Amino acid sequence: MTDLKQALKSAVNYAATRTPLPPDIIMGLSALRNVKAAEISDISATYHDAITQILIDYFEGGGSVVGPSNAMKRACSDAFNDASDAGWVDGGAELPIDGDALKQINARTQEEFGNIDSLFQQAKDLRKQGGFDYFSWATARADGYTSTVLYIYNMAALLAKKNQMLEWHLGNAEDHCSTCEKLDGQAHRASWYISHDYIPRKPGAAMDCHGYNCQCWLTDRDGNEVTL
Repeated sequence: MTDLKQALKSAVNYAATRTPLPPDIIMGLSALRNVKAAEISDISATYHDAITQILIDYFEGGGSVVGPSNAMKRACSDAFNDASDAGWVDGGAELPIDGDALKQINARTQEEFGNIDSLFQQAKDLRKQGGFDYFSWATARADGYTSTVLYIYNMAALLAKKNQMLEWHLGNAEDHCSTCEKLDGQAHRASWYISHDYIPRKPGAAMDCHGYNCQCWLTDRDGNEVTL
């Protein structure tokens, strides 16, 4: 008898070449993946290779954006799941990830799906241009999207420490924004930093510096740095 799980995967993968898949189905497929311990560098490299190949295949093969877009969303979901599992464990918690943390990670995943839709609309327009260097463009896009994997890892690690007290430290930058200066030396639960979006080095964070070029860091009660 055909394995039911594999049959479901095959059916959905077939549909994925013909119609946009709802986010919950894509993330559900990732939940069926073979979970194994992985280094964040390996997760990032696998995702980078997948994005690059999907984009290049699209430019060289033509056709609809539906299949490639679904494929990249699937690769994104797999990478984010693997990264969040690794971060959760490295943050000192045991798998599976709890409901509140998973809700936040899934919300960020769905946000990334929207970015992927925009990416393929851009790719569709660029493909109409003659002589376009799609290889360089694909590689650059892969670099950018892969950087989010580390953020997901760090987010999960911080969520795993949500009840731990973390102290804020100013970085070595010459100038500091008013938010970072105010936070220096303060200790709050990890959940407090998350709820305020005060996350050092996170692009677009809520500090006045928005995380760009921020060199601040957090330490736990044992003085260990919580890398963000």
